[in-house]
Order: sequence, then C-alpha cells, then structure tokens
Amino acid sequence: MQSDIVIKENELIDPSIYPEEQRSLVEDFNARIRRLTGIITGIGKEYHTIWVINATTKKMYLYRTTGENTNRYAVELGFRFDNYDRFIEEYVDRCVVNSVESVQRDVKLDIVFSRIKNGDLFTLDYMRLADDGNMSYHQMAFALAGQPGETDNFILAFRDIDESIRKHISDKRYLREQLDIVETLSRDYYNIFKINPKTGDVVILKLDGYVTKGMEGAGEKKYSYDVLYKQYVKDRVYSEDQEWMYDAISLETINRKLSKNSEYVSSYRVTDNGEVHYYQFTYILINANIPGSDMLAGFKNVDDVVASAKERQNLEILASTDIMTGILNRGSGERRVIDAMANNKTGMLCILDVDKFKNINDEYGHSVGDKVLRGIADVLKLAFRDEDIIFRLGGDEYAAYIMNLGDKETGKAIMDRVFKAISEMEIPELGDKKVCVSAGAVFFKEGYKGSFEDYYKLADSGVYESKKVNGSALIFR
Repeated sequence: MQSDIVIKENELIDPSIYPEEQRSLVEDFNARIRRLTGIITGIGKEYHTIWVINATTKKMYLYRTTGENTNRYAVELGFRFDNYDRFIEEYVDRCVVNSVESVQRDVKLDIVFSRIKNGDLFTLDYMRLADDGNMSYHQMAFALAGQPGETDNFILAFRDIDESIRKHISDKRYLREQLDIVETLSRDYYNIFKINPKTGDVVILKLDGYVTKGMEGAGEKKYSYDVLYKQYVKDRVYSEDQEWMYDAISLETINRKLSKNSEYVSSYRVTDNGEVHYYQFTYILINANIPGSDMLAGFKNVDDVVASAKERQNLEILASTDIMTGILNRGSGERRVIDAMANNKTGMLCILDVDKFKNINDEYGHSVGDKVLRGIADVLKLAFRDEDIIFRLGGDEYAAYIMNLGDKETGKAIMDRVFKAISEMEIPELGDKKVCVSAGAVFFKEGYKGSFEDYYKLADSGVYESKKVNGSALIFR
C-alpha cells in the first residue's frame, strides 16, 4: 500500500498560477507539506521503516521501508492490520521479548500523543525477535508529522540499535570494573592515578596525600607520566631508594611486570620533614583481558601497618619484611644484595617466577594463589642458609642470593631440590596440579664489574628463556 501523503518538491502547488489574494494560502499549504516531508526525511536518515498514522482514524500508511534490518513480518502485519491499535498490539505481542507489559502501555495512542504533542520525539528501546529467530536491540520512534496543534498525523519509525547498545553495555561493564578497582584502592591508598601504558598520559583520580610538583587536584586533566615518576622520586623518595625507584616505577618496568601479572606491588621509603616513612605502591591493570588496558597506580603510607609494634626498634624489621610471605621485601632484599656485592661477597643471584600464576588465581581463587606464594617462600627459607638472602620481588617473583656459590653444577643441584620441594607443596585445593617455577641465575665473583641492576637483568633474561621449557627449569647467564 502506498502512502497518499507523499508529495515530492516538484509536486507542490505553484502559487503563481493563482490570483494574488490566494497566493498566501497556497504558500502556507506548501510550507505545511515541506514541514511534514522534512520531519519524515530527517527521521528517514536513521530509521529503516516509517509509517504515518492518522490519530483520529488510526489508519496507517507505509511511508518508506529500506529493507535493511527490517522485520518482514512487521511490514506484512501493517498491511494486514492498517489500524494502529490492532497493529501495535500484534507487533508487541509477536516481536517484543522484554518488558512486554510496559511496552504495551507506552505505545497506546493516548500515551504516545501525550509525549509528542508539543513536538518532542519519543523513543522506546526494546529487544526484538527478528524473522530469523535472532534477538537484537531495536527502537521505535514517535513524532508529530507537522507542527504542534496543526496536524492529526504522527510518525512511527523503526530502527536497529543493536550495535550501539551492545557497545554501550560493554563500555558500562568496563566502567564498572574500573570503578570497582578504584573503590577498592580508595580504602587504603591516598593517591590514585589512571595511566595509559602506551602514551604515558596520567589522570588523577584521587589526591588526598602528597601533591607532586606540576600536578593539581583530581579531574580530567592529563599529565605526562614523567611528572608523576621523575618529579615524585626526586622530591619525595628517600635518597638511598631513589636509584632503585627510578627503575621500579619506570613505564618499561611496569609494562613488563604487568605483562606477567595483573598487579605489581612493592615498598620504598620517603622523606617527610626530615623523617623517613615507609610507603607502598601498587600498579594494577583495569582489565587484564584487554591488551594495552589502562592501569591504576596507588601510593600509600604503610607506617600504620606497623603502628601496633610495641617498640620503635621493631619498625625496621617489620618494614623490611614482605607481609604476605614473611621473607624480606624487595627494597630491603635488594639493598642487602647490593651491600654484599660492594663488599666482594661472591655468590649466585637467582630469580624465580611462578609459571601461569594468573591461571591459578583465575581457576582456584586468590586465596589459593596466596597459599602458593606463602608455600614457595617457606620452601626457600628451608632450602637456603641464614647467611643467604632470599626476598620477594613482588607478585609471583622471588630472588635469592646464595653466598659463596660459584659453579653451575652446585647451583643446579640446589635449585633442583628447590624445584622438587615446590612441586611437593601440600595445597589441597590444587588437587594433583603441580606448581612449577621458571628461574634464571648469574654468578657474581670477586673483582667482577657491573651493578646489581646489570646482574638482575641477566638473571631475569634467564627466567624468560626458562619459560620456554615445560615444567620447572633453570637457565644460567
């Protein structure tokens, strides 16, 4: 059925053929037609099927249908029932699959007119059952076919909004995850930043603690990561920890750490009014399943963690200890290894990394992952002597400096015992699953040149090569 109100521009009445006193009436008529076709044409840019309905007679006319994303049943339904009330009742009953009662109520003629009578556009989103049996997000739109008070006709248009709605839902889920992480960090961390790992752009989400020079309060303003990174270390971090901190929170290091785990945590010291305080940083991926996901960085004072210590002299011991595992934390462990090397105490530096630790957390839960981390620390404490230095680097990484060890054969024998003990750890939740680690090692001998960082990078490259071997493995560098 063709619409009897579709008038093309060249079909409008020519005022010049009428007497002068009647031309204003003709021009007014043409203006009304243009308004009607203009409204329909505007909607037609986005909506694939458009009906024009007379509100008095309720008779429907198909103005246009592109065929694209059009429900064939709905068009046939309009031809079969050209009465709006009957059509819309049948359409909702057949094609709408969610909130059917509320949709039925909202599309009643009196409700529709109450919403569009002043010239407003009324849209209604719903889930539609298509001809092929698939469901997708859809939208009806209602608008007057003319100026308010001057027409009895209105427009009912349909369009597919599935792609945009599904993206919106995905964006909302992403935002919810982001907010959940921020909320969790906000309980403990004074300063929280969102960082783009590729560009280094920083946005301040929370700033209740120390304000780095060049930064302002929380907001949408973007800063360079160098402001947070270099300026903060220079002005805030304790002098003995600065060199380590420059490397620890460089984007290169953070991206490397977060490529293995979704969280990177370590401790350091700051100077405030001449006093040394103990702090902790946490870097965490907002969405570990999305490559290049933004990260959050939180910084907090951890003096309170040891505030219950009965004596101030216990502070150094507690602050140098990794709370999760009871062994040395990264800062104190590295300082002791650097001191040993400076005093020409030879030994083997070994780095260990748990294989597929993220899978353990995902499959068995973080509580089981924590048991694995504590279990490995216990193995290391039993495997090495009191004079050896063992510490947790953060996440699922550990390090050990075995004093006076200088040959690969002995080093391999020791690490084989460590691997065996780790595989035999009793963690009931894992069942028959064995925990494996990848390790890299390098020897420091008296008279050798090079910084701790040089040796660390060599050992860490051995870890990378060990990852290519099934099961626990050790690669010497």
